Amino acid sequence: MNAVIGFASAAEPLQRYDAVRRKNAENAYERQTEFREQAQKTKDDLIALLRGNSQPIEKSEETQKDFQKLGAGQMKNVSIPLGNNLVETIDLWRQVRKEAYSESPPTTADYQLASNASAKITQAELQLALHNRAKTIRDQTDTVDSTLATDRPKRMQQQYSHAFSIYQIQNQARMNQYEMDQPQMNVSI
Repeated sequence: MNAVIGFASAAEPLQRYDAVRRKNAENAYERQTEFREQAQKTKDDLIALLRGNSQPIEKSEETQKDFQKLGAGQMKNVSIPLGNNLVETIDLWRQVRKEAYSESPPTTADYQLASNASAKITQAELQLALHNRAKTIRDQTDTVDSTLATDRPKRMQQQYSHAFSIYQIQNQARMNQYEMDQPQMNVSI
């Protein structure tokens, strides 16, 4: 009896696994079918436009309403603003953040867009600060290099004179057979 119950309990996870696989396969098939239908419709509309048989496609109000009804975990589709330099990029991200907060009751997607824009602003400001810091360090190094170039002959002369004086002291010690001069003591009685 226990063997039958043990087998039944072991088969249960397999059945659940199969059910989940079937459900995932159904969802994938439905999404693929929906995508193919939409792609075929778009393709037919474009062919009709090229042949001049149809009027330009206007976006329906439903898609615009769906776009505005974004809930939690969804983001508005906004192109990434890039300027010619970092300052322009920061200004463009500030405009995106301002537009996100401009709606009277901001949605979750608006808050997410604004926080994303704030993060990008911070990142660009840090990048700009690092660039400016590297530029000042490079300028300082250039000025130090230029002062070293003018001071180098003077420093080299000082080093040679110091080395020559040390050599003279060593040469004098060798001539004295490395004996140190002892002070003369005058003893008077």
